[in-house]
Amino acid sequence: MMFSFTLISAALLGSVTSMKVDSSLGRELLSRSRNLDEVDYSWMLDYNIKFARCHTVTQYGAVDGEDANENGGTWKETLVKYKLCPADECGYGCSGGEYLMDMKDFVDLYTENKLTADELACETTRENCVCNDDDEDACQNTCFEAAEQDYCIETDDDGEAFNVQEYLECAVLENQNGDDGNGDVYYVGPTCSENGQRVNLAVFMDEFCTELGPSAIYATYTGETLPYAEESIVAENCVSCTVSGDDDAADEVSGFCGDSYLAAAKCEANMDIYNPITAGCDYIHSIYLREDGYTPVGHTWTLIAAWVFLSTTCILAVVAGKMHQDAGKKILLNPNNAGAVV
Repeated sequence: MMFSFTLISAALLGSVTSMKVDSSLGRELLSRSRNLDEVDYSWMLDYNIKFARCHTVTQYGAVDGEDANENGGTWKETLVKYKLCPADECGYGCSGGEYLMDMKDFVDLYTENKLTADELACETTRENCVCNDDDEDACQNTCFEAAEQDYCIETDDDGEAFNVQEYLECAVLENQNGDDGNGDVYYVGPTCSENGQRVNLAVFMDEFCTELGPSAIYATYTGETLPYAEESIVAENCVSCTVSGDDDAADEVSGFCGDSYLAAAKCEANMDIYNPITAGCDYIHSIYLREDGYTPVGHTWTLIAAWVFLSTTCILAVVAGKMHQDAGKKILLNPNNAGAVV
């Protein structure tokens, strides 16, 4: 199967290997790939896409041709690293391609894919649900519960369902319960958790969603708890890149995988595919150098293990030295006093 994507030139990819993370050319790689008219992406049918980590980095310079902001020409950028893993090996620490792209774009593609998958699952269960009761809705709800698809059940609640996609671009928090007394304007948008393992929603003080605000203000304004403040918007499970074709149609690569691949910097050194792209490896592997606000969990445990090893080594060395010293002492008998030690 052939997929046409607009991609970046090979010359750009060839020069990005030694590129600095905060260079303008490095940032350009996040939104483009190589320039090929027709590329066979059917290999992606055998892969799953998996969220790996969320990064917040400080960049500097202009944004879209304008001054960055008032903070000394610096601005925050949130990025997501994800992996493409073989479908039969997908899981934590899988060996596969590594990719880096804009967090908001990734979350938008992820949530859109999830909504589509949920709708399809609900429709499939509804069509296969055998109902002989007069109350068809109750019968279908029983089928949904049996399939663990509670999200398919429609309720009589008058409240509008929370749509996370409305807050991906940093939206104004509408005050439904009156003014907070200060006349402040708050915003809600996505953010990386402190350890980078989750993508959450948070309250912000500015229209760019860079300065965190009081989390309790959401409940003050709406009377409800902010969804996804603790739970990650993006799950850790593997998502198949395959969309089954209708009837006799061939399977297709999902828009989630295809569009994410198009927009990402790439490191495919660990992939057994034709013409893997490795030009983005240095860029992806050095992104942690500009991390804001968190220490990667893996690095923390490595440091702890190193200190424990060093401490135990020193202790054992002291003990061994003491034992050697004691063993080297000679015990002499005093000839003038039988049994007495000299």
